[in-house]
Amino acid sequence: MSYTALYRVWRPARWQDVVNQKPVVKILQNALTEGKVSHAYIFSGPRGTGKTTVARLLAKSVNCQAPEGGEPCNRCPSCETIAGGSSVDVMEIDAASNRGIDDVRSLRESVRYVPVMGKYKVYIIDEVHMLTPEAFNALLKTIEEPPGHVIFIMATTAPHKIPVTITSRCQRLDFRRLSVADIEGQLEKIVSSAGDPNASAEAEEAGIAWEPNALRLIARAAQGSMRDALSILDLCLTYGENCITEKDVRDVLGETGPEVMMRMFRAISQRDFREILEITRELSDRGKDMGELADEMGVFARDLLLLRSGGKPADLGRPKDETDQMLVLARALSSRMLVSSLDALARSAGDMRGSDDPRLVLEVSLLGLFLGEGPEISSAEATVPQKAIAEGAALQKVIAEGAPSHKAPPEKAPPEKPADPPVAVPVRVPSSDDPLKQVKAIWPELLDHMQRRREVLVRAYLVHASPTRIEGDNRLVLAFPPGYTTLAEQVSSKQNKEVVERFLKELTGISFDVAAETAELGSNGEVDGNDGGDGGDLHPLVKAAISMVNGKVVD
Repeated sequence: MSYTALYRVWRPARWQDVVNQKPVVKILQNALTEGKVSHAYIFSGPRGTGKTTVARLLAKSVNCQAPEGGEPCNRCPSCETIAGGSSVDVMEIDAASNRGIDDVRSLRESVRYVPVMGKYKVYIIDEVHMLTPEAFNALLKTIEEPPGHVIFIMATTAPHKIPVTITSRCQRLDFRRLSVADIEGQLEKIVSSAGDPNASAEAEEAGIAWEPNALRLIARAAQGSMRDALSILDLCLTYGENCITEKDVRDVLGETGPEVMMRMFRAISQRDFREILEITRELSDRGKDMGELADEMGVFARDLLLLRSGGKPADLGRPKDETDQMLVLARALSSRMLVSSLDALARSAGDMRGSDDPRLVLEVSLLGLFLGEGPEISSAEATVPQKAIAEGAALQKVIAEGAPSHKAPPEKAPPEKPADPPVAVPVRVPSSDDPLKQVKAIWPELLDHMQRRREVLVRAYLVHASPTRIEGDNRLVLAFPPGYTTLAEQVSSKQNKEVVERFLKELTGISFDVAAETAELGSNGEVDGNDGGDGGDLHPLVKAAISMVNGKVVD
């Protein structure tokens, strides 16, 4: 006998078995008991939330020969044939593969024939948004005024792609994404059926053993889809021989363990470059996909941010011992760092698609979190191994020849964090006939002055900027390298712009109107300039690495 997947075995056969779609179920049950079933419905929602299941339940209910208060009896010939998928009165159409006008014309011809066993012919059109515009036009009149014995149920994950002329003629019911608690409860019900006296012989024989944390991991990995959760459970039962453990679930999912995530974000909190690079190397050597790692780190950073913001640990869907450790770690990371991590990880996930070295992309994104942090990171503390931040052979030579030793003295105590430096009075640079030259001359002092005055965030935005020209009387244009559009937009915002203009006036005595743009920059900071002598064509992160290790580019 062939094996039947769990999501097919455990498909709800009664309205009361549908998991957490109460508004939808209540509307349909009331319509059945009051005789107000519509001629056309649109079921919309994420995958695996029960759209097709509810459509089949509705088809059974309207055709059941002995309904029980809106519930199908599941015993009459009509219910049995619909449940077995052999009913001639219920037709399921895959709109992804039958999407043309000829397919719809065939459907229009078939609706004229009366049902064979029940009262209604039910057409379930799955992924209806895949129909062509011509097919929708051909279906329009049939949807609006079908024969009295026909009910259309259209399921879709993208309701915005359905023409409004169709949606206005249907009743739309939205299915919600299932919570971790909903899925975990259903999974526990399934694995507990081995001890249920009403369970099937197969379940009795199975004798499933499980760990609660394992079911929670499966529920969280399903991302709101009950079908995905049952598919993962199927895999785990096969892998563990009817025993489901937390370790086995992580092995099946290929998920990075919480201890590795703790190490990674603890290294981020301590600005430990070496540890960050070591973790990515270890995971890469094990065959871990760097895109998946970036996604998992993004989820972990989001959960840390939620905990730091006062969120409930129970909402994370993680084991209690794990959330207890995460609470401690969340206090060691600032909200700003966590938000920056989320942004960097999201961007790296996109950048990896076009890269031959995804690990390098992820490493550069993580190390890029610390650029522009000023005196908190010194070249002696930033232990950057080879190829940590690299772009080609040029940078490999820089790190090999110019990097400080990575080996700390064995008995030397870690240096204490220096006290905050006193706020110094800025020294105004003598005026010049050329305001642009004056700005360029004070630019390093401007960044240092911002660091002393604790305008760290605005300073971080300006690290990659270069004063390029003066337009009109006082419009100062700052250029950013391509790919740094976000930083240019931040500098152009009213609040940050006023900070930059205030510091410029303190140091130059000139009231500038600051603007920002992105453009190709040469090593001299001029737009479209490239003197070719000092790595002007290198990525800004590479230049930062060269500065960090006090290196130089050699041929």
